[in-house]
Amino acid sequence: MVTHGKEKPVTCPVCGAARPPFFYMENGYDYYKCEACSLLFLYPVPTQENLHDHYQEYLPVDPKLVDAWGYEMEPVIASSVHFLASQCAVPGRLLDIGCGYGFFLEAMQVCGWEVEGIELSKPAADIARSKKCGLIHARAVEEMHDMAPFDVITMFYVIEHVADPLAILKAVRRLLKPNGILVLRYPNTSPLLAFSRTLGRKLALMQAPSHLYDYAGDSMQRIMVEAGYGSIQTTIDANTRSPHPVKRFISCKMGKVPVWLARLSKNRLLFPGYSRVTYGAVQEGRFRL
Repeated sequence: MVTHGKEKPVTCPVCGAARPPFFYMENGYDYYKCEACSLLFLYPVPTQENLHDHYQEYLPVDPKLVDAWGYEMEPVIASSVHFLASQCAVPGRLLDIGCGYGFFLEAMQVCGWEVEGIELSKPAADIARSKKCGLIHARAVEEMHDMAPFDVITMFYVIEHVADPLAILKAVRRLLKPNGILVLRYPNTSPLLAFSRTLGRKLALMQAPSHLYDYAGDSMQRIMVEAGYGSIQTTIDANTRSPHPVKRFISCKMGKVPVWLARLSKNRLLFPGYSRVTYGAVQEGRFRL
């Protein structure tokens, strides 16, 4: 665990509001919540070296656990494949940032897309490469200035892990074609912590220090606007599917309710505590939703 003193943030890293108050501690790490935009963030952020070392062991490599991960993510992958088919007339070039074991790349390659991935965890990247679904890069996206632009860039459960989300989202925008699409998927943990911080600590909901941010309120909208995206849409579209029978029943049956609510309300009603998806594009009016 990375140790640090009780240094406090001066401003919110997204909206700049002064003196965000302390909100939550998990595994010895302090989280603060902005009262203006509702961003929950870890402070101080561990060094890049500590984060890099931490993520080398973040994803398991046991074959049964890898298969379980693919099973859990299958509804999310299917939903994303369906969305991109509705938005893109023909398959194009796709980059999956934080591609993990390569399950999504594999699915999109079957659909005719030219795919590449970024994965900084060497064990996970090796598994992804074994699937032979495009190049798997070990470089950070900010370093990838020499790549041809992409039609689609995806980030599933990545943006909550990065130290500088604004810099990442700007770098992604530079890699998109003028009519390209960014797909972000991320947890919505803050409402669960507000309900019970004791339970949150017991379940390690923030996986501290893995989750550096939780984008509650309008914090994601703010950061996407600042990063230069002209079209932004946030929704709830699918749940992960737990291998555990009881949890699977809850996620697959009860999990449909927030999806329906989002759809019927045209994304004005997003049920708290469920993972959200934000679509971004440089071009205004890009999405056909």
